[in-house]
Amino acid sequence: MLYIVKEGLPNDVNRKIIELRKSEEWKSVKEGDTEAIRRVFDTNFPKNDVKEILLREQHGICAYCMRRICMDSHSRVEHLMPLSKNKDKAIDYMNMLGVCDGGEKAIDNQGHILCCDAHKKQTEIELSPLNKMQMDKIAYDKEGRVFTKPRDEAMERDMNEVLLLNGIQKKDGTVRDTSTELLKGRRDAYDRARRMMEALNRKGKCTSVVIKKLMEKLYNSVEREEYVGVKLYYFRKKYNSLLSLIHISEPTRRS
Repeated sequence: MLYIVKEGLPNDVNRKIIELRKSEEWKSVKEGDTEAIRRVFDTNFPKNDVKEILLREQHGICAYCMRRICMDSHSRVEHLMPLSKNKDKAIDYMNMLGVCDGGEKAIDNQGHILCCDAHKKQTEIELSPLNKMQMDKIAYDKEGRVFTKPRDEAMERDMNEVLLLNGIQKKDGTVRDTSTELLKGRRDAYDRARRMMEALNRKGKCTSVVIKKLMEKLYNSVEREEYVGVKLYYFRKKYNSLLSLIHISEPTRRS
């Protein structure tokens, strides 16, 4: 999960939303009438226009799990604050994220484990990819688990119980991955990052300058690779450790 910077809506798209907000049809919809709100959102809101913008500002990855998303039926517009909880925010672009289908389209039996919006449904969460302070706490381990550092119980509750980003832990202690294999995807990304650092070490190129360039290239890509946050986390740890070593090795200057 990465911090998302909203780029804003083009004037023509924003105008369509303003017109919808002023329409008699929208005004007649009552707060809490989820079915009516959803119907108007699905039929009158410029969903495809906004979805395209969401995908662009998120560099082609799901706001929650970082899987690839495109302009197809496997992606959707997610309401951070559920539309069932707040009518005004149902058509507020600042309340919207681009997310994957959470494995819904891959389901062929009831044993599959959904994630992201597909499991969240209308649950209100505190976790937000639009909150930079929260996103700075996101961490990963070599097993592919996502957690917070320092520990944030509310964030981890949303990740583990609502979004199901770490699959399901069974009574015997084993973990069952989601149908989209999020744990495997993050575990593989962590391993690729580790092997990249080992290769740089062997070549004598594992410097803070080189790693900073790697991070910038990953972060600024028009279309980011899947689970890019895992690599960025791993590289950032290495980068910070190298900076610390440089600081320690500097001779103490006399005033």
